[in-house]
Amino acid sequence: MLQDLDSLAARLGQLVQVTRQLQAERASLQARIKSLEQERNALREQLEHREAEHQSVAQRLEQHTQEVDAVRQQAEATHAQLRADASRHQAEYDNMKAQLQSCQSDVSRLHAATSTARDRVDAILMRLPGASPE
Repeated sequence: MLQDLDSLAARLGQLVQVTRQLQAERASLQARIKSLEQERNALREQLEHREAEHQSVAQRLEQHTQEVDAVRQQAEATHAQLRADASRHQAEYDNMKAQLQSCQSDVSRLHAATSTARDRVDAILMRLPGASPE
């Protein structure tokens, strides 16, 4: 009977030792779980922060894209207006150049006619009685 009690005491000692090991493992695992949960929460916060940054960057990109499109459209409209103005000014220049050439031609003809008329008047005055030969 003593032997049975010793055997039972030894078994109980082993059981206590195993129970303490399990409790230690349980405490260790709970600490690890808590640590992993904290790490998970930190990673979740980091992910949320990065997603918020990403969304902010995407919004700024969209806004900048819209601004660039607006500036591009304005530049294209200004460019078209400048081309139209340049075309109109070129037409005016060509018209005025043609008018200048016509006026210069008229002036040349008038100079020629004036010279011819002067020569005729001089010839008539020379033929008049009492004209001095100059």
